[in-house]
Amino acid sequence: MTPSLPGPLPRIARLVRVYLFYTVVLVCFYLLSPAISYLIFRGFFPELGLSTIHGLLLIPVFGVRLFLLLTGRLGIRTTYLALAYLLLIWISILQLLWFPSISNEVGSHLVFSNMALTLIGAWLLALGGEALAYLGVKNTRFLQRLLFATYLGLLFIIVDGVIRGFRLYERLLFAFQDPLSGQIYNYLGLADSLALVGLLLLSIPSKDTLHRGLGFYIVTSLLLLFAYSRSSFFIFLVVGLVLLTVKFWRRGKQQLLLTLLVGATVVLMTFVVWPFWAEVGQMFLDRSQLIFERFSSPFMGTDTSLQSRLDLLWKGLYILREHWLLGYYMGEVAEIGRGSYPHNWLSFWIAYGIGPFLLSVLLLLSLIVRNWHERKRGLLGLAGFGLLVFIFLSIVFSRSYIWPYFWFGLGFAGTCVSIKGEVNASRIPCSLE
Repeated sequence: MTPSLPGPLPRIARLVRVYLFYTVVLVCFYLLSPAISYLIFRGFFPELGLSTIHGLLLIPVFGVRLFLLLTGRLGIRTTYLALAYLLLIWISILQLLWFPSISNEVGSHLVFSNMALTLIGAWLLALGGEALAYLGVKNTRFLQRLLFATYLGLLFIIVDGVIRGFRLYERLLFAFQDPLSGQIYNYLGLADSLALVGLLLLSIPSKDTLHRGLGFYIVTSLLLLFAYSRSSFFIFLVVGLVLLTVKFWRRGKQQLLLTLLVGATVVLMTFVVWPFWAEVGQMFLDRSQLIFERFSSPFMGTDTSLQSRLDLLWKGLYILREHWLLGYYMGEVAEIGRGSYPHNWLSFWIAYGIGPFLLSVLLLLSLIVRNWHERKRGLLGLAGFGLLVFIFLSIVFSRSYIWPYFWFGLGFAGTCVSIKGEVNASRIPCSLE
């Protein structure tokens, strides 16, 4: 049981409490932003300038966090977290140094659009991940409710998009293109947010049984299937299954037997109502043909985007050969075009140079190992491990230097390893109960 501070909370302690809650709500708002973007895309809201809103909301977070750090009220408690912030400061300075010259080459509007992810999004998610880990230990129930509310918001948007897609195309397909204007919605953020929130809900300490965890895993996988991002879908399938296995390995055989019983019942009912099921199943396959073709194409040799990604990789290696030491921020935009980065973490090397690249890889791998060991403490080590493995596989196979969720994992997992089993008021000087 985590003790609370005796008597009235000091003013500084109240500030820590407010800071943690505010920052956690802000990071959940950021994770929910792809859903808000879709509502804007649908015309329910006017153009809000979410990046500007994120930047304005980040200013007080950054200022208060710096104040708490300098006054020793909420320090950076591990080398991992210190190195994560050092790396973030390093690449932030590089971006600011590159800003004048790269703006002349590609235009300031493109640079600001990029920095909304590599600067504002990176800092917001790093600070939010740190606060989320602290709050998760002090008040896991509140954290679960907040994350589940975020999950429901993302779920609603995917269901609404699939219903709209069915109405437009008579296919089970997420409607990410406006049929009138031809405008395309960027679905990648929606899928990544859902996958990360789903992994957190799967792995944080709870009294869930295996069949409930398995049900949540299946529902989230189906949502990701229709969210259209193959990377998020396949990586979540792997990492989520690992988390379920680790979490419930020692939790008794009753849940497993119950799951097998439910599975056997489903199989039996399938055969009993087979004539009806055959008709409905065929209709489902017909309506879902485009989805299944997209997700099976990488394994069938029919994926047209794979060749284009290989071409971008070779072009990126050419830029890397010229700028391997100090990097060339947004060099792919200047030399090839917007979005022409290699779709893996080599793009981070191209953007910032070999120093930040090596530090990012070393830090990520070290934290994966450390959080794997911390899972035995029953706190948030398993959640940190799951996030980091998802992030590692994502940056190896598909995500680039502009992907801000990398920093969410470092902030969260770097904090998890600093929190021991006997969290007390001297470590987090406030009561969150």
